[in-house]
Amino acid sequence: MTRSREWLLFNAVEAWLHHYEGAGTPTVAQYKQLRDEFHDAYMQTLHSEPASCLKDAPEPTPKTTTSTRKRTRNDSQSSAS
Repeated sequence: MTRSREWLLFNAVEAWLHHYEGAGTPTVAQYKQLRDEFHDAYMQTLHSEPASCLKDAPEPTPKTTTSTRKRTRNDSQSSAS
């Protein structure tokens, strides 16, 4: 699945905040502001894409069918001497 640029940026900021929000660094406030901006941008992309632009779900891979033909032994597999 290909993710949008907005989703990737939003996810990166969320990950940073998840790991460093409690560290008390001075950039936490900036990252929180970025998170809000990227969240809004990502939500706009979800609502702006027409349904025709969305890709259909991929077709499932057909399952292999088992053969109804009975297996037979050839001469090299026979147990007779």
